[in-house]
Amino acid sequence: MRRRLVCACIWLSRLAAAWRSGAVDTSRWEFYARQPVLRGARLGVGACRAAAAEWRARRLARRAKGDAAARVRRRAARRVADLLVELGPTYVKLGQIASCRRELVDTEWAPPLQRLQDQVPAFPGGEAELRRRLGRRFEERFEAVDGAPVAAASLGQVHLATLRDGRRVAVKVQRPNLKAIYDKDVALLRTIFKALDRFKVSVGVDQAWGAIFDDAADLLYREIDYRCEAAHAREFAENFRDAPWVTTPEIFDDLSTEHVLTMAYVPGVSLKDVAAIEADPSLDAKSLARNLARCYLLQFCRHGFFNTDPHAGNLAADAAIPKGRLIVYDFGQAARLDENERAGALMLLEALLDEDAELCVDAFSTMGVLKEGYDREAIVATVADNFRAGRVATGKGAARRGATAAAGPPPAADGAAADFRLPATLAFVSRALSQMQGVGEALDPAFEFVGAVAPHVPEAKGGAKYAEDRLRRAFGLAAR
Repeated sequence: MRRRLVCACIWLSRLAAAWRSGAVDTSRWEFYARQPVLRGARLGVGACRAAAAEWRARRLARRAKGDAAARVRRRAARRVADLLVELGPTYVKLGQIASCRRELVDTEWAPPLQRLQDQVPAFPGGEAELRRRLGRRFEERFEAVDGAPVAAASLGQVHLATLRDGRRVAVKVQRPNLKAIYDKDVALLRTIFKALDRFKVSVGVDQAWGAIFDDAADLLYREIDYRCEAAHAREFAENFRDAPWVTTPEIFDDLSTEHVLTMAYVPGVSLKDVAAIEADPSLDAKSLARNLARCYLLQFCRHGFFNTDPHAGNLAADAAIPKGRLIVYDFGQAARLDENERAGALMLLEALLDEDAELCVDAFSTMGVLKEGYDREAIVATVADNFRAGRVATGKGAARRGATAAAGPPPAADGAAADFRLPATLAFVSRALSQMQGVGEALDPAFEFVGAVAPHVPEAKGGAKYAEDRLRRAFGLAAR
């Protein structure tokens, strides 16, 4: 009994130290991987506590006690984050996804989950795992592997290495047994999320819990297959091959597998380190913010293929060009927009820049965010009112909200929310824009996505087509 008490005290002290430092404690991941029933029980209790906290917060809010409601949510969010950390990599990754879903979490819920983005410690034996996964290719091609990883996350870690031909590479190696852990966790979580649907548990989400989980599970499985990430990186590189202001490391296909991703080592200053960027005379923080916005405009509206996870830890800059070149490192999460979604997104940007309420609603319809039978006149009136009141970021600096109009609710959402829906793909757009807005504001406090991309809309649309549509609109003709 005394021994158990001592072990418990040691574990609690480690957990407290990890919380104070902001790091993630992984000491119990292996234990819970072998105890699915116990893991399920812990998760069930945690879900009940979170639901109870949300219910209590809503009661307080109805009684005009907003500060108390916010405190309840913040405390519950910290407990949820601690629980996800305790249970293992699947749950850490789900917490990361949840922290970026604006329709899933309130503001008070997001910050504790956001600390899971890039504060996961490394696992021991990374080089041994790399040798096991690559087999003879490791001995034939690698000269040396740096012992300590340069980055670690819930799914794996990155080591720098030197090939026998002298080239430096960055090698991402996956945590051991990750697929087996995912299979067990996903089966358990699917049961829990179905139960939430059955009992109509809600925290303000206008979407079935099962659908939300299916989206997340699809992301999880795609992200643990590094061959998908390699394909995403190659496609991005091809799309931006003529853009000297942005790059991504070259992939070594012959040294990459489902569990190992080898890429050229492209060093840079992380966009997390704004102080270092501002101290480097060869880098310009505002220019980098504008190029990040330009990069996403082209991903959304020209290529229809985009990285859904542009947090600062996945981005860096080097001095390859004056004012700095943007480097995109991680393509584990990516999504596609169809032709209508691309066209609608571009139309929405033009509508915001022109403060054109009619065109805004046309854009919503093209993108597929309006429900059947929507009241067009009411939505147009609401959009026009929002433009007049300065509630929408239009690139003119009139509105300063926590996120851009494109990242948040549509410009009509304040008065016509019942007519809107958010398709899964556009939820990823919202997530990417929300994260990118945070990175942009850290680099430039005056950053606003719509204003930053305004000079590049012709580039996204194609110069001749853009000029033709602007002329037709000026003369009251429909754009083609």
